[in-house]
Amino acid sequence: RSDLILLLFDPYKLDISDEFKNVIHSIKGHDDKVRIVLNKADQVDSQQLMRVYGALMWSLGKVFNTPEVVRVYIGSFNIKPISNDKNPLA
Repeated sequence: RSDLILLLFDPYKLDISDEFKNVIHSIKGHDDKVRIVLNKADQVDSQQLMRVYGALMWSLGKVFNTPEVVRVYIGSFNIKPISNDKNPLA
């Protein structure tokens, strides 16, 4: 049992493997518990972040067969301080 299911994505590796697709399909019916997170947003600049976000949404659209767009939370979850070198808006 779980109250929350986090699916974490990295801006440098967005492809969804067959194993990960199987995991996503196995949690169908628990959509209210699923949160999709794009991590390490501070490691890419603003333009790259929008490109990565679009690519992630396209990939997720092929896996989640829903008429609605899936909500993606964007952040940088790390022990180190946020890096503003590449994305000063992060």
